[in-house]
Amino acid sequence: MGKIKMMVVGILSGFVNGLLGTGGGIVLVFALGRFLKEKEGKDIFAVTLTVTMSMSVVSAIVYGFNGGLELGTGIRYGIAAIPGGIIGACLLDKLKLETIKKVFGVLVLWVGLNMAGVI
Repeated sequence: MGKIKMMVVGILSGFVNGLLGTGGGIVLVFALGRFLKEKEGKDIFAVTLTVTMSMSVVSAIVYGFNGGLELGTGIRYGIAAIPGGIIGACLLDKLKLETIKKVFGVLVLWVGLNMAGVI
């Protein structure tokens, strides 16, 4: 992937993550799937996890400085999410790429419809 494309994808995913509090990973999965043809899909999901973590930390810090972060709630959900993250990362190696893509697609569709007020 060219450096310019990489920078544009990084900026766009960071922007979406900062604006919506999430979603930067969706941009990354989509873009990396298009630009990194030589990478296996599971590698793309693993890279996305790493980048999303850093985007989320930076966004949380900015939200905190701007008074938009309820720290207690964030910590409680963050601690509760740790076992789920471990289980999901372990399953990434065990599930077929097509299964992961379908789960990801259904999740994105469900969340999108929910946020749009359709469901």
